Amino acid sequence: MSAGGKIAGCERIENGGMNAETANASLSVFETEIQKTGFVLENRITQLLRNAGWSVISNKYYVDDASETVREIDLVAYRVNQIKHFHVFTTLLISCKKNEANLWALLARKAEHSAPNSDWWPLHAWTNDKPLNFVLSQKDVPRRYHDNLAKAGVSQALSLPKHEVFAFQEMNRQSGAPRNDSAIFAAVTSLMKAQAYELGALPKRRKDPAVYQFNLLSIVDADLIRLDFDGEKIRARPIEAEHYIARYIIGKQETFARIRFLKADAVERELPDYERLHKANLTWFSEQFDGFFKDAVKDMAKIDVLLPQFRREISSRLGHRASHVGIDAFDSKEVLLYWSASAGKLAVGVPAGIRVAEFLNRDAEAKKIVAEALKKVFRYEREFQFEEEIPF
Repeated sequence: MSAGGKIAGCERIENGGMNAETANASLSVFETEIQKTGFVLENRITQLLRNAGWSVISNKYYVDDASETVREIDLVAYRVNQIKHFHVFTTLLISCKKNEANLWALLARKAEHSAPNSDWWPLHAWTNDKPLNFVLSQKDVPRRYHDNLAKAGVSQALSLPKHEVFAFQEMNRQSGAPRNDSAIFAAVTSLMKAQAYELGALPKRRKDPAVYQFNLLSIVDADLIRLDFDGEKIRARPIEAEHYIARYIIGKQETFARIRFLKADAVERELPDYERLHKANLTWFSEQFDGFFKDAVKDMAKIDVLLPQFRREISSRLGHRASHVGIDAFDSKEVLLYWSASAGKLAVGVPAGIRVAEFLNRDAEAKKIVAEALKKVFRYEREFQFEEEIPF
């Protein structure tokens, strides 16, 4: 160490680790300048969400499936409750942007809800529960979901857009001069890609029964207007929120997504509606699960969903009963279920021959084994009979 208190090539740093030049500056300048970034907005939204009972993850990273680059979503918020045997997650993927010089303008025209190439009721949900997954795969479900949640009091979070947003621009808040759409486009694409990533990652990440419903929010700390196009007329209107139905291709598949633009000042007022959304999700997914089992044994598509589980339930026990009549190679994988309309009852197809079917129909223990499995897997508690024929 030299006489001047220096170590070779280094200066001693005083004042809590700051160098002299920084220490002499007013620290308030850093407090002021950070306000110009979006980090303050992210923190404010995080606190609002947490105070309202949401769990929040900040700055979550994911890998872009197209470019293989690491991307970031500002906030992931969720509420979760268990209903029946599965957990229901209502999830908000949130992009936060701030702009002091420009406002955000959404260019829109009257929505045509009957247009054949549009989807005004997109539903992005994932589940590893087989009955629920079957329900979600039905074509009419997204529309029914939106209709039912509207009846449950979800008024804004999933409202049917009255306007079709077809473009957007940042515009100077003083002169009105168009700038570009880069920040808005970045918010939209980051939300869509983050949602696609989450939907793709959940099958590997989630093992216990669950269902996730996703909502995309673009929160902006800037003025927000809608430019309504009506023929040759264009009229500007200040707004606090607007729904944008985006069409995009990710993983070579076209899909639609609902993105809700929301002014930062309106977030706190809108949060109660997202709480209603979560409560309505709990009810709706529970009802859909129960609804799956209504006449499930009369629907071959539903039977196929749960037939592997049914076969596992009866496998060893029913095989043991079949061995009593000398059928040692009884294979539960060949057992079928189908509704016999003529008999008005469920048939359990046993393709091992008439001898086995006749025995099982007389055997009380075999009937008990199958009755227990039918109740557990299909919620079926009515009559059934063993049949020797494979239905076609």
